[in-house]
Amino acid sequence: MFCSECGKSAQGKFCCHCGSPLVVAATLLQPGESTPVAIDWDHEVRYELLMRDPQVRAAVDAHARQAPKRMSAEQFLALADKLVPQPVSMEGMAAIAQPLWAKLGVRTGKNLTAQLEAPVARVIVRALCSLAHRGQPLRDVSQGEHGVSLEAELPSDLWSMAGSLHVSLWRSRRGTGVSASTKIDGQWIDWGKSRRCLEQLIHDLRQIDLRLAVA
Repeated sequence: MFCSECGKSAQGKFCCHCGSPLVVAATLLQPGESTPVAIDWDHEVRYELLMRDPQVRAAVDAHARQAPKRMSAEQFLALADKLVPQPVSMEGMAAIAQPLWAKLGVRTGKNLTAQLEAPVARVIVRALCSLAHRGQPLRDVSQGEHGVSLEAELPSDLWSMAGSLHVSLWRSRRGTGVSASTKIDGQWIDWGKSRRCLEQLIHDLRQIDLRLAVA
């Protein structure tokens, strides 16, 4: 058994390294589910294997339930149209203008790289929890030998139309390497949205408490 908090091998009810409660994954299985393979929290990078673990699914689900509901740019423009009638709907203009500007190469976004001194499996799970908690739906997963790349939707809000968030995580000598980027087509600026998104992601990769799954 591996501790979901510190990633080290442990036995009994509590981790002898960090004192966190240990939960046997089999006790969390639903009827008809098979016993999951024990996860090596220091080295495992396979998305499918991680998502088979009941504790991982419980953690992601718990964070998804906390996701805030924000007003999208489309909803804001629709409300503005009702308050101040216009000859041409601003919501309709935005729906036409964004793809047009995108075809012309107009876009904005930010990039970020980081090195985290934490086991790669735990960082991957934290990334999934972060996406769920921030209301950023996962759209695609690309599996590699030493890591995984996640593509999520960057939802529309008051600052910008919808975009995409790409997060690559890989096993490194010092823990876990991270590369993340945002892309919002059809806009020159996003009023700091991309910067805030990446800062929140790195914070979550360092701070999310995975014991939430067994609370």
